[in-house]
Amino acid sequence: MKMRIGLKGALVAVAVAASGCSKGGAAASLPSPSASAAPRAMGVKAIAPATKLDANVMSATGHLRSRQQATLASRSSGPLTRVLVDVGDRVKKGQVLAQLDTASLSISVEQASASKAAAEAVLDGATLEVERARKLAESGSVPKSTLEKAEIAFRQARASAAQSGAALKNASQMLSDASIVAPFDGVITARTKHVGDMVNTSTAIFTLVDLEGIEVRAQVPETIIDSVQAGSVAKGTLSPTGARFEARVRTVGGVIDPQTRTVEVLADVLRGQEKVAFRPGALVELDFSTAAPEASTPKGVFLPAEAVSSQGQDGVVWVILDGRVERREVKVRSVMPGYVHVLEGLTAQERVVADASLPMKDGSAVRVTQ
Repeated sequence: MKMRIGLKGALVAVAVAASGCSKGGAAASLPSPSASAAPRAMGVKAIAPATKLDANVMSATGHLRSRQQATLASRSSGPLTRVLVDVGDRVKKGQVLAQLDTASLSISVEQASASKAAAEAVLDGATLEVERARKLAESGSVPKSTLEKAEIAFRQARASAAQSGAALKNASQMLSDASIVAPFDGVITARTKHVGDMVNTSTAIFTLVDLEGIEVRAQVPETIIDSVQAGSVAKGTLSPTGARFEARVRTVGGVIDPQTRTVEVLADVLRGQEKVAFRPGALVELDFSTAAPEASTPKGVFLPAEAVSSQGQDGVVWVILDGRVERREVKVRSVMPGYVHVLEGLTAQERVVADASLPMKDGSAVRVTQ
């Protein structure tokens, strides 16, 4: 009886052991939750830093303007009797553009001319009289007082003649001021008055613009201003036509605007480009990359602004290393809208994620999609 119980216990123990082995084998054949949750790589675009600014970065937007522009008004008052030009007309320096009523002014000139002639006749008589008195005084034929009277009369006649001459000049100038003339060659761009309108010295009548002397006024970022030199020739593009032209840098400002961090540059549009329609006020793009000496062209490590998460000079980029990203702190400086200059923390041989705003953390797996 004891033997049977022992045998039965042994059989139960074997069955339990076999059952345990069977369960253990089943458990080992199923994948663990941690093994099935392997990280999935994020697709990213990778870029390499630039070692110098591209041509489109070495450019600045500006506008055309005339080196000479004048608002013309009369230097006299009265009604307009003639208007000889209209908007769009090309005029020459000294050309009469409009005329005021000159009837009364012409009469004034005639009166002044007659007065001058009379004064000169009196002066001629006084001159003869004083010369005669001097000769007689030398011989003792007349007393000294007679000579003195003759000399006084001569001086009075001379002063009267000078006064009448000045009056004639004044009347002639007033007659001349009744004509509005062009101070330089140019094109009439505005006309505000017509025949019969009353005008005075404060009334604007024409706007005259010199279309031959056209210049570009551009605000150049301070980060590339050292590459812009007076006398260099920059390539220009006219908006919206896309017409190409050249302009020679005339002046480079010496003051940086504290708000825009730009410097004013003036460049003269080169002559001999008559096929291009230059109109003051038009927007242009100036490319300084070809005009800048190689030694002065900004160099270093440059990135698009989207590749850097920054506040001031402190920034962060995501460097791609062996399929993962590494958070890298860098020092940056804004070059111009859209680009930053990496001062430290990154080399030109490394690649970074093009969009720093992607949800990443240090060590995240990535897959370059470009």
